[in-house]
Amino acid sequence: MDKIKIIVVGAGGRGKDYTDIMARFPEKFQVVGVAEPIESRREYMRTKHNIPDENCFDTWEKILEKPKFADAAIISTMDRMHFAPAMEAIRKGYNLLLEKPAAPTAEECLAIESEAKK
Repeated sequence: MDKIKIIVVGAGGRGKDYTDIMARFPEKFQVVGVAEPIESRREYMRTKHNIPDENCFDTWEKILEKPKFADAAIISTMDRMHFAPAMEAIRKGYNLLLEKPAAPTAEECLAIESEAKK
């Protein structure tokens, strides 16, 4: 079985925790990209997972501008910021690990569900 390639959008506590666990299973997972505005967190991910510089970004918009280059995206931004990157990642064809709450409103949660079903 091929490794599951992952990008992470938001490298704070939860993003770090998920990818640190994945690092314990290098035969199954490979973190290939990160978007994080705080440089020290972005650098931690780059170093820990040997992510090429060209796949390290300071915003979710920049990582999701690229053509799809992983199988799944972890959306672990601040709760109120989940909606936009989740929608764009779905449109790009990524499978998601989306932190809860999926979005701050019921309407946004339903929109994410609708986009995923497409």
